[in-house]
Amino acid sequence: MRATTLLTKLMGIQNMLVGGFETEDGKLVVHVHPTWSTPRCSWCNRKGSIYDVHHGRSWRHLNFGGVHVILRYDLRRVDCRKCGVVVEHVPWNEDVESRFTADFEEQVAFHAQRTDKTTVQKLMGIAWRTVGRIVERVVARMRPEDPLADLTEIGVDELSYRKQHHYVSLVTDHREGRIVWGAEGKDAETLIAFFDELGEERCNKIKIVTMDMSKAFISAVRLKCPNAQIIFDRFHVQQLASDAVDAVRRDEWHRLRGNLEDDMIKNIR
Repeated sequence: MRATTLLTKLMGIQNMLVGGFETEDGKLVVHVHPTWSTPRCSWCNRKGSIYDVHHGRSWRHLNFGGVHVILRYDLRRVDCRKCGVVVEHVPWNEDVESRFTADFEEQVAFHAQRTDKTTVQKLMGIAWRTVGRIVERVVARMRPEDPLADLTEIGVDELSYRKQHHYVSLVTDHREGRIVWGAEGKDAETLIAFFDELGEERCNKIKIVTMDMSKAFISAVRLKCPNAQIIFDRFHVQQLASDAVDAVRRDEWHRLRGNLEDDMIKNIR
């Protein structure tokens, strides 16, 4: 098997072929091109005539065994009858402004879901601000056209950040398992803003709202979603029950302190 064919298979990018490769400053530079010969518009994906060529455009791809991989291609501009003169669409990149492949950006976004930006920066070898820009692009590409459509079972929770001095409220679609809305704050007005954006008709379709025992969230749901059943999450219910057991045990120990039975109370939680 030729090395170029092996590289094409290893990268697994549809509609992309490897024409050659070289090393440059310890990086693997792979020369690629689309499987189609006639360029396509990056906006409407229609075929168009070549307007001009930008030589040597590069995109960062996922590493191979710790080695940085760069895809390089002489990017063409297309004279599209609908969109005018625009850069062509390439199969390894979804955003004309980005200098990373779609696979690389999705890997960054995956890590950003699970850890902080500084860790992602060190892991992927990119700038701290670049992490945020990549996440914004991936979210824009992958989120549904209307994330608030067909909501019936939602969860509401607040998240602290900046050493717990600031809060953001998040709304989750339980059926799809994804966050669909967020805003700074954790009071009733914050959640009411979500319901106002949702609209009265769609609010009436919500059947279940899960949350902690926040009085602010409870009042907002009862005001805006009269048909919804409020369900408290199990963690907070169990915590209240555990605190109540502790309170009873402490009261009994104080009541029996000095008697023979007080030692028995200490270990019966």
